[in-house]
Amino acid sequence: MILKEARATVALALPIVGTQLAQMAIHTTDVLLLARLSERALAASALAVSIYGFFMVMCMGLAMGTPALAAQALGRDRADREKVRRAVHDGLIVTGIGSAVAMVALWFSGPLLLWSGQAPELVAQTVPFLRILSIGFLSVIWFAVLRGFIAALERPRPAMVLMAIAVLLNAVLNYGLVFGALGLPRLELLGAAIGSSTVNIAILVALGLYIRFDTQFAAYRLAQGWWRSTASRLIHYSRVSAPIALTFGSEVGLFSAAALLMGRLGASEVAAHQVALQWAAITFMVPMGIAQAATVRVGLAAGAHDMAGVRRAGWIAIALGVGFMACAGLMFWLAGGWLIAVFVPSPASPIYALAVAYLSWAALFQVVDGAQAVANGSLRGLHDTTVPMLLAAGGYWLAAFPAAVWLGLFTTWKGEGVWAGLAFGLTLVAVLLVWRFAARSGRRTVLAPAPA
Repeated sequence: MILKEARATVALALPIVGTQLAQMAIHTTDVLLLARLSERALAASALAVSIYGFFMVMCMGLAMGTPALAAQALGRDRADREKVRRAVHDGLIVTGIGSAVAMVALWFSGPLLLWSGQAPELVAQTVPFLRILSIGFLSVIWFAVLRGFIAALERPRPAMVLMAIAVLLNAVLNYGLVFGALGLPRLELLGAAIGSSTVNIAILVALGLYIRFDTQFAAYRLAQGWWRSTASRLIHYSRVSAPIALTFGSEVGLFSAAALLMGRLGASEVAAHQVALQWAAITFMVPMGIAQAATVRVGLAAGAHDMAGVRRAGWIAIALGVGFMACAGLMFWLAGGWLIAVFVPSPASPIYALAVAYLSWAALFQVVDGAQAVANGSLRGLHDTTVPMLLAAGGYWLAAFPAAVWLGLFTTWKGEGVWAGLAFGLTLVAVLLVWRFAARSGRRTVLAPAPA
């Protein structure tokens, strides 16, 4: 049974991981291009991504309600298409509202950046970049909702294929727009934002068309009346998804706040922070994908009231996530200089030395980062999202952030002190979330039915 569950989890997780990595590759491509454009462009994009990433992950947390609800519905009754359809429709509505709020906040982000102490000339480059990125924001989030739908049906491969195509399109389009190649105008920093937004809109349309014409997916008739719902349904969806969004937001908000702290230390520090964080974010996509697979596998078992299956699915997923991240941490520790050189080729650059030092701290927290992500995904399969949210928020903002502020701004550790604070918070949250899953899966869990 253990090997069977492990194979099922890996088979489901691999395409999801591929999709996550492809999504990250779009941002990585932008970092690579802008790092070769100028240090100032890289620093501006780092600030922009820290703000954009916070809102994006928050809204993606709202989208996670779709696979969690759909998987339990399928676990109860494989033929119940109506509840699955409702999970998707409610996801589109709730994330649509959340995305509208996020897009307004991104558009008017200038005062926040100035208030946080960022250099005015850096803000002047960052705000136009954010405004163009915001145009494609809703497409990214709705793509996540539809991706959650096909993952719940254990067919995540189409999203992965589309994201792989998107990576290639983004690389070609952004190269042309940033540097004025391939017959395209030279738009530099803004060119990267235009290219990424265009690609995000295109792949949403492509996935929608695929779902419309695929026989299995078309049977759910997702396009019919997707804007209709009831207050009770939206409240039920939000009770599951809003804590997920706040949990995601707590972690990403911590890293965004870390970027703002780095901005107070200098342009080299914030650029080096972005480069090191890019590698940490790339490896994190693997446990994130495993976590989404865990949500589906645990949800299917919970819907069938198979608590032995819940425990088996959750612990196997946690072991897979921790195992991968242990290998990633070892790679960061032994090959940090080579990895940083991908983005900053010159060892003489001040960014290079700082980024290598920050990546060493990332190596230390890889295992706990994987553990907390997959434990959280397993708890989502049980619709247990409120307590994990409180545990994460407390660990990140009552422990990690004060530590990062003190060590980064009031000691000689500076940037490394900020990363030390991050490592402390991730370790604390991992312990709490793994303990929570052990407690919840160790007893009979009663799941409330969805509202009619």
